[in-house]
Formats: sequence, structure tokens, C-alpha cells
Amino acid sequence: MKKIKLFPKIFLFTFAMMLLISFIAHLLIFLIAPAQNVLVTNILVTNAGASTLSEVDMPRLITQTMLKTFPISILCCATISALFSYFFSRGITTPILSLSKSANQMSKLEPDAKAAVLSTDEIGALATDINNLYQSLLLTIRNLELEKEKVSLAEKEKIDFLRTASHELKTPVTELNATLENMILGIGEYRDYETYLPKCKEITEQLGDMIRDILNASRLQTQGNNEPCSNFSLRTLLTELCEPYRLIAEAKGVKFKIELSSDAFVYLPEGQLKKAISNILSNAVNYTEAGQSISVVFDKNKLSVSNECRVLPPEQLQHIFEPFYRPDLAHSQATGGNGLGLYIVQTILDKLRLKYQFVPMPNDRGMSFTIQF
Repeated sequence: MKKIKLFPKIFLFTFAMMLLISFIAHLLIFLIAPAQNVLVTNILVTNAGASTLSEVDMPRLITQTMLKTFPISILCCATISALFSYFFSRGITTPILSLSKSANQMSKLEPDAKAAVLSTDEIGALATDINNLYQSLLLTIRNLELEKEKVSLAEKEKIDFLRTASHELKTPVTELNATLENMILGIGEYRDYETYLPKCKEITEQLGDMIRDILNASRLQTQGNNEPCSNFSLRTLLTELCEPYRLIAEAKGVKFKIELSSDAFVYLPEGQLKKAISNILSNAVNYTEAGQSISVVFDKNKLSVSNECRVLPPEQLQHIFEPFYRPDLAHSQATGGNGLGLYIVQTILDKLRLKYQFVPMPNDRGMSFTIQF
């Protein structure tokens, strides 16, 4: 019976039970009916007009009658039992087989697989639960696939970042090593220690700044934002951040304008946001020449940092947020930094889920970085 399918199994079980019930019913009738004391009187009329009374053996008559009718009765009961068992088994197994077929399709992760809800009873509720479970499974699989893609992309970005960082560090390290070696050997102009020692110190400071930025970028990339959020005023934060950069800009002969026409309180990691805005302000000051201007405007939950400078072409803008990318073709750290400023800004703003864009100003007067809070 273990290898028999569900429909014949239910059919045989139901048919056997129906036959058993029919057999028991016939047996009871056969045992009980003859025991009933029924007296039947026959009136016999003779040719002479006289009548006589005679008693009939009713139990014997009933027994004989039942024995004669049992084959037909049992055949009729068996036929009715077979029909009943067939329709009963079909009614029970049809929704179960439908669920089995749907489950088989679901096991193959077919997107259009769905269990048919044929009733409102427990089987219908089971079909609904299976559909809900399958949809949750598909959603979970899609989310896992997205997470897998994100992890793969993050791993690729990490590897590319480390490769680029190694390449960027190699140049100043090689320059510093060559300078020190020539100074030790006393080759030519390198004997002038008073000239080249400050140069070596400048290179080490550049290395220190680059290593610090690399560590900060790596920490943001791998660990995310562990700083707790706090509620603070953007107007107060911008006023504090802009003051030192205003002094630096004025020392370079650059006009620095601040327009904070509105205020807003946000619930964000204050340190991370300060780092991002500081990098934006630093880039604006570094890339603005004397006689030009920088404007910081905050109005209606929108911060804009605009500076008059050479407008970046589209082919450079599409790479501007890549690590160690500098629009300066000479890749000079004196003018173009180490190329991590905007990469750190992008990493922070993405993690804070803030909308931002870096686009040319109207009339191509310069570049503008905007953040929507």
C-alpha cells in the first residue's frame, strides 16, 4: 500500500469500508429478521365452500427470501459503493493533487507557479498559505541576489581601491626614497641638505595626509557609519564650518559669500555630515582662483556650494567621484589633491541616503554641488 498513489489508496479504503458496512447490514438483517415472531394465516377455500386456516412458518420464509435476494442486494450495494468511493476519492484527491503539482512547479522556482484555491475550507486555506509562502520565498531570493550583487560589487570596489591606493602611494614613496638615497651618497645638488630636507618633510606630510584619507575612505567603505545620530541645526553647523574656509579664501583673494536664508533640524550623524561638507568646501576653495567667488546658499532644505572655476566636461564628470581621480591632467597633488575628497563625500552621502549632484552652474560660470535634506 505504501507505493500505491493517493487516489487508488483512498478509493480502495473507501470501497472496502462501504462493502464492510453493507456486509454488516445484511448480516444484521439476516440474523434479526427471522427472529421476529410474525404469524401469518392463510385461508384456504375448498370446492364445497368450506374454509380452513393454516399457519405459515414465517422465519423460514424470510430466510429463504433473503438468501434468494442477497446476491442482487450485495451487487447493488457494491455498485453503489464503487460509485460513491470514486466520487468521494476524486473530490478528496483533486485539490491535493493540484497542490502537489503546484508545489512541484514551485520547487523549480517557476515565477508563475501558483496553487489554485478551489474552496474556502482547510485545503483552500492551505493553498493560500502555500502561495503566500512561495511569494515570500521568491522575494527573499530576489533580495539575496541583490545583496549578493552588492557584496560582489563592494568586493570589486575594495580591490580596485586598494590597487589604486598602492599605485598612488608608490610615487611619493619612490620619490622620497630616491631623494634620501641621493642625499646619503652626496650626489650633486642633493648635498644641499637645507633645500632637500624640507622637501622630504613635505613629501612625508603628503604621504601622511594621503594615508589618513585612505584609512578614512576604507573605514567608511568597510565599516559603514557607526556614529550615532543626533538632532542638530544645519544653519549652526554651516556657520561653524564656513568660517575657517572663508578666512582661507579671503587670504587667497577669493570672495566667499554665505546666504543662510532658512534653517532646518536634521537627525543624522553630525560628524559624518561635517566631514562631507568640509570636503566640498575644501574643493571649492582649492579650485577657485583669486578674483573669483564662492557662494554657500541654504534655502528650503537645499544646500548649494558653488564656485567660479573651469567647467568640467561630461567625460570628466562621469569619473569625478571615483577614488584618486583628479580632473587635473597632470595629477598634481599641489593643485588636484589626492583625489579622495569627492569619493569620501559620495560614500558618506550615500550611506546617509541624501540626494546630491555636482553639475555646472548656469552660463557655465563654474561648478555647483547641491545636497537635498
